[in-house]
Amino acid sequence: MASMISAGPCENLPPHIWFSAGSVLSDIRQAILLERLLVNLIKQPRFWLLLWSGVGAAFLLYVIISASVSPKPSASVNQSAVSALNHDEALLSGEMADFAYAFPPRAAPEIAFIHEGREVSLADFRGRVVLVNFWATWCAPCLKELPSLDALERDLGGEKFQVVAIAADPRGPEVAREFLDRLKIEHLKLYMDQNLRLASTVGGANVLPISILYDAQGQEIGRLVGEADWASPEARRLIESALPQ
Repeated sequence: MASMISAGPCENLPPHIWFSAGSVLSDIRQAILLERLLVNLIKQPRFWLLLWSGVGAAFLLYVIISASVSPKPSASVNQSAVSALNHDEALLSGEMADFAYAFPPRAAPEIAFIHEGREVSLADFRGRVVLVNFWATWCAPCLKELPSLDALERDLGGEKFQVVAIAADPRGPEVAREFLDRLKIEHLKLYMDQNLRLASTVGGANVLPISILYDAQGQEIGRLVGEADWASPEARRLIESALPQ
């Protein structure tokens, strides 16, 4: 016991002698000073500016590295299919250059018109894309484009699509039928809007011919005012892009 507390050089003293009161107090003072320095640093706006700048730079570097190592999609995969439903401007060329998309889409009016003596409405065509064309016997451009509408109905008409050519003509169905027969129209059915109620509602009473394309839910995709060749490749491409899959 005496040997453990005997005097001698420091290196010969027992380990517990190292923890003197002075050294402990010095460590406490250093810890307090360090804490004060950290508190003062956190209060500085420059500290937070540097911190968030560093975080932003690290995130940007991560994005760049991730993009560079991510696998590229196959060229055969169509990332963005051209569709009139998406109002794709690439479809508006050639004969369809004057086609104007509806912003926002408008619901087809439920005003009745006549087919073979009975009332129908555009709601009866839900589930199919419909091209509604308003024409009249006195409208020369209307009569000129009717054969192309007949060809469109022949080629694409069916469960997914139909051309609905409506005669907005006060002269009645007999006169309208004579003109269809004279033009040798074989595939278009005769629909009548003799009082121009539907044509007036959609804004087509004074601007014939006018063609309005509706999607399968009865929402207007867009319209074309004036004559067009609806048997053209551009017209077919526009219609086909809107058909239900």
